[in-house]
Amino acid sequence: MIPDEMREIFEEFLVEARENLEKLETDLLELEKDPTNQEILNSAFRVMHTIKGGAGFLGLDAIVETAHKAEDILGKLRNGEISFSDTINDLLLKAQDKIKEYLEKAENQEELELDKELISELEDVLKNPDKYSTEKPVSSKEEETKPQTSEQSFEETSNDPVSKLLKKYGFEHLIGKSIEEILEELVLMPPSERPEGLIQELDAIINASPSKTVDNVSQKKEEDIAKEMEKTSVSEDVKSAPKESPQTPSQVVEKKEPPKQTHPKEKEEEKVLRIDVQKIEALMNLVGELVLDRNRLVKVVSTIMQSASENNEQIKGLDDLESVLSSIDRIVGDLQVAVMKTRMQPVKRLFQKFPRVVRDLAKLLNKQIELITEGEDTEMDKSVLEKLEEPLIHIIRNSVDHGIEPPEERELLGKPRTGIIKLKAYYQGDRIIIVIEDDGRGIDIEKVKKKALEKGIISQDRLEKMTEKEVLSLIFHPGFSTADQVSEVSGRGVGMDVVMTTVMNFRGTIDIETQKGKGTKVTMAFPLTVGIIRALMVSIGNRNFAIPIYSVLEIIQQENATITTVSGEDVLILRESTIPLVNLADVLGIRDSKIGYVIISQLGNQRVSFTVEELYGDEEIVVKPLGKIFGEIEGISGATITGDGNVVLILDLAGILKRISHGVRV
Repeated sequence: MIPDEMREIFEEFLVEARENLEKLETDLLELEKDPTNQEILNSAFRVMHTIKGGAGFLGLDAIVETAHKAEDILGKLRNGEISFSDTINDLLLKAQDKIKEYLEKAENQEELELDKELISELEDVLKNPDKYSTEKPVSSKEEETKPQTSEQSFEETSNDPVSKLLKKYGFEHLIGKSIEEILEELVLMPPSERPEGLIQELDAIINASPSKTVDNVSQKKEEDIAKEMEKTSVSEDVKSAPKESPQTPSQVVEKKEPPKQTHPKEKEEEKVLRIDVQKIEALMNLVGELVLDRNRLVKVVSTIMQSASENNEQIKGLDDLESVLSSIDRIVGDLQVAVMKTRMQPVKRLFQKFPRVVRDLAKLLNKQIELITEGEDTEMDKSVLEKLEEPLIHIIRNSVDHGIEPPEERELLGKPRTGIIKLKAYYQGDRIIIVIEDDGRGIDIEKVKKKALEKGIISQDRLEKMTEKEVLSLIFHPGFSTADQVSEVSGRGVGMDVVMTTVMNFRGTIDIETQKGKGTKVTMAFPLTVGIIRALMVSIGNRNFAIPIYSVLEIIQQENATITTVSGEDVLILRESTIPLVNLADVLGIRDSKIGYVIISQLGNQRVSFTVEELYGDEEIVVKPLGKIFGEIEGISGATITGDGNVVLILDLAGILKRISHGVRV
């Protein structure tokens, strides 16, 4: 349990620890591709050490113990005492998952119970490395010929005095570690337990060392220590040491005046300010109100100018008012874009979860698969990003299980043994596109038809009239699956309907392309923002409504539209394609409405047309919830206030389709 006075520090630790765990997972997966990469090994070691230090400061013993064992393994890997293997990496990833689980429990104020079985497995790697390594670790003879790092040379020249000091102060467990690691470990201890005397004597050894190499190493490490101390809020304790005492590590940094060059990454981190999401939402709401008032002001000024023009009046200051309005319009627009950008996050935060998913599933199914990600810097609204993880996991699991063939089968087909799954994101106009593509066996269209008939999802007559795209859309039907048997990975018929629901909830679209034996491509498109949107203003009868502009593909005047009936259903014939037609007046229960225009919309993966009476152009609107009194109404996504001050309902065309399928009017 975290005490109240430490809660703020814990919350900061929680954010950093989760970011570090994501970084650690990426490093461990990269190590499988390049086990000898010393830079990645060092990075993984530092991350685990940082997590251990922060957890120790907060008294999270289960995390400290788990991280400590994993850190020891990483330390031996980077020193060449243990050789990297998939089995060792599986255990390190297991430790990472366990730490993540501990963080969740700590956040919920639950007790952390040490996983003794995992600790035992990690200890076994340290005691019996040969059992887990694919190669023998570097022998002592090889070690003599191996080029020495600055860290190793220092350990050999100062091992005796350092060991004596550690024994003197009761820190024998640190014997064998480099002096910079020892200093870092000591400084990260809680202030009440930190042995200042030992730190000062170790610092004296550093200053007394004639080796320039040592000097450079210790200087670099001391800078890292100072940063860690600042992160764990213990720097003030070190600064308060008496002036006459030997210099502490942080003071040595000052004395040596390290180069003032700063890495670009460090500069970037200094500019980052974490802000509570609630504050961003409040700011977004205020900007929304400002946009509404801007629209009303535009309408008022337009009315005044029109009146003056009709009456040939010269109103003093009207030109100045128009100029000011133009300036306000521009500033509000820029402010709106700036605030919306604060809600945007790079898709990298989402994409970095999937290499682990693909790796684990590929191992489970004995397949060789490489995941390639592109466009990770593409940004999208946080609210959409957070909901996309589950749909993407379903699609990727299908690619791994049903799409990519086993290595032997791929070889017989003349394909590389390793299958490829591509995950990419990019902008297209005011939409963000996410694509999942594989080079597997593709979707068997005939099998989809057969399964759809077996499950009674569609009739034989209707199936014969469907295009290939329409047949593919059947896989989004709840309970649909082409798998012949259920596995622990897929085949239960749940998943793709979840994908469709999520896509439609965020007013997105989804499209599937497949080629038998070549692969499958799933393309999803989402609006960049969800709070302030452009909408097409329409009327049905004497009622005005708003339709989000991004769901409108095409508009046709009634006299140019070919409307007919097929199997008792109204359809629009457009360029030899048959598109279902929905009369919005009938669905909304509005009488005495004429058909003036037909709006063609892309909903999910299908095109649907809707009839309206009049069009009034497009307008920027702020989506407001209907409130607790009305709750959520399927077919109505919210309301807005137009420039003339009227409240207008925003139609959710996807929701209206659901209503029709349920036989319910809005």
